[in-house]
Amino acid sequence: MVGVLIAMKIRVLRHSIGGSRAAGMVMGGLAGLALAIGTIVVAGLDGDLLAAVFAVWLFGWMLGPVYTGGGDESVRPEHFSLLPIDPRRLALGLLGTAFVGVPPLVSLVAFSALAVYAGSFGLAGFTVALVAIPLMVALVVALSRLMIGVLGVAVRSRTGAILAAFVNASMNVVLNQSWVLIWAAIQFDLLTSGFPPAFSSVVRWLPSGWGLAAVEAAGRGDWLVVAAALLGICALIALALLVWSQLLVRRTTTKPLHWVPQGTGRDLAARGPVGAVAAKELRTWSRDLMRTHLLWFAVFFGVLYTLVPLIIGWWGMLPWAGVLVVVMAAATSANLFGLDGTSLWLTLVNPGTERAEVRGRQVAWLLRVAPIAAVLTVAGTVLGGEGWTWPWTLSILAAVLGGGAGLIALVSVAMLVPVTEPNKRSGNPLEAGAIFGQVVLMLLLVTVTALPAGGVAYLGGALGLPVVSWLAVVVGAATGAGLTWWFGRLAHRRLAAKGPELLGLMRSGGTVTPGSGETALGRPKVKLPAGKQALVTFLWIFCWIPLFPQGLVPLWTIWTGSDARLWFLALHLQDPWRVPVAVAFVTLGAVMIYFGTVIPNRHDRADPALMHEE
Repeated sequence: MVGVLIAMKIRVLRHSIGGSRAAGMVMGGLAGLALAIGTIVVAGLDGDLLAAVFAVWLFGWMLGPVYTGGGDESVRPEHFSLLPIDPRRLALGLLGTAFVGVPPLVSLVAFSALAVYAGSFGLAGFTVALVAIPLMVALVVALSRLMIGVLGVAVRSRTGAILAAFVNASMNVVLNQSWVLIWAAIQFDLLTSGFPPAFSSVVRWLPSGWGLAAVEAAGRGDWLVVAAALLGICALIALALLVWSQLLVRRTTTKPLHWVPQGTGRDLAARGPVGAVAAKELRTWSRDLMRTHLLWFAVFFGVLYTLVPLIIGWWGMLPWAGVLVVVMAAATSANLFGLDGTSLWLTLVNPGTERAEVRGRQVAWLLRVAPIAAVLTVAGTVLGGEGWTWPWTLSILAAVLGGGAGLIALVSVAMLVPVTEPNKRSGNPLEAGAIFGQVVLMLLLVTVTALPAGGVAYLGGALGLPVVSWLAVVVGAATGAGLTWWFGRLAHRRLAAKGPELLGLMRSGGTVTPGSGETALGRPKVKLPAGKQALVTFLWIFCWIPLFPQGLVPLWTIWTGSDARLWFLALHLQDPWRVPVAVAFVTLGAVMIYFGTVIPNRHDRADPALMHEE
């Protein structure tokens, strides 16, 4: 059974890995290998630090499925739901498939740090380490599968989708705000004084520290503790498999639970075609687990992103919580038509309803996002802002709300990403499709819509004229309203002109029609070479480091006159080099985004015959 499933996964991976997925796997493997080597280096420093790093690997495996959208399930439990297979036997087989891939190999390298640490405990400690290393890898993989099983059941309800959004947003915030944690470690002098005793005890009592305890016990000759630690790891693996097998049964035999609100949009439905669409959209936002997850992810991301700097006593991010929620909500909502699947045909068979369809979706999105963003903006500005921040936050909030409402309509019809039909989804709201590029583009575009309002607010502050600063609020509201109307107009016109092509794209799943050599939009599709695909992936993943943390944030810090330097390179330089270096980083980030967009577009427009000759 295990061998058959492993062979099945190898066959699936062999036929599915390519393009951006292959490039992402290579880059992820290299990044993981670098972290694994860092773990080995840590093994020669301190036992408590190694236990903490092992705990990070443990939680990384457990929370990874949330961050990556349900984990790698190339072989899904649903494939075997109609076969008479014992759940425990199926769980064991699926666990075997989990060891096929780059992450387990990287983890094996990382946990080999235990052997390096055991060098100071003699031959007995080294021998125990050789036994504990594969058990630790099996433990983290088993707990990861268990987490996937919990997600597969828990996110089938509205509450579960919201909790999954909280965990997902927390991981993204930790990755984006890791500089705060590093700065806090430096500020509290943890690198020299060591961890607090309570923290050291916790990381050693976690299952990730049991292998470490076994090695140390072997060095002391305490074989009872060695046996207890190793058997404890085995018992936890067996328990995880047992619970996972029961969750597999529940996952494959139950349907997602949907919360049905009472009276949602009832008043809107009576206000013409636009109101009817808005009412329908509000009900969809409440019932669709994927939309629920994406909306609450934006809310949690904006709130947590501004709360993390409080660790180092910086309250200046709080006023921007609402703006961050709007920007992220727009980025995750830019595939509205794709999320609805082929239900677009209901609009196409009623010509002339495209305008109401687009405007109604815009109204519903604003009704969902604007109240939350307004409350967070006011509360954050009261708690962490000053008098001069009010025009900034209010004007930019108005601008990005309008810009986001317009862009989600335009991008959803111009860059539609096919997603599994709502009635065929597994119930996991994390399976939102290949929307990474769409999200990155939206983050940039929505940010650009705030430039006019931000420019007026900056001018008012530079001239010392409060009237001009408050005029930015009017500019932001006017800009937002204009962009909502203009982008919405472009969207419903494109929907009317390209509706059948969009429906064909969703029905085909974005794949090439056999024998046609064309995409569902009728254009020749030329596959991007692996080298260029890896370059594009690298540009999109790392362009935000020079653009925001090393460029825009230092410029903002210099303008506000703050003395904080943190990890921003430009702030550690002397005048007149600080501003030019920060501007150079912004330029570098913009250039990376430019080439990340231009390279695939030029390749897609290239003559297929010429590409074949190359």
